[in-house]
Amino acid sequence: MLLRSNPPVNMPKMRPAWRIKMIVLCVLAGGYALFMWHVVTTKPRVLMQRVLIPVDVVKPKTQTLKGPPAPPVPLMDAPAIVVPPPHIPAR
Repeated sequence: MLLRSNPPVNMPKMRPAWRIKMIVLCVLAGGYALFMWHVVTTKPRVLMQRVLIPVDVVKPKTQTLKGPPAPPVPLMDAPAIVVPPPHIPAR
C-alpha cells in the first residue's frame, strides 16, 4: 500500500460535532496530564518547622503503686441452639 499525504476522496469525513468533541477531549486530557506532571515533579512546601521542646517542660514520670490482681473470670458454656428444619411447600 502506498503512503499518501492526502486521504482518499471516498473516505467519509468526521462530523463537525464529533470533531469538536474530540478536540475538547484532547485538550482536557492534555490539561490533566500537565496537572499530574506538575503534581509529581514539584516538591511540597514545608509548612511547619521542627520545634525543639526543652527538657524542663516535660514532667518526669511518677511511680504508681500496683493494685491487687483482678479476680479470675468464670467461663460459661455457650447455650444450645435448636433450629427447626426448613419448611418447603410443595407446588
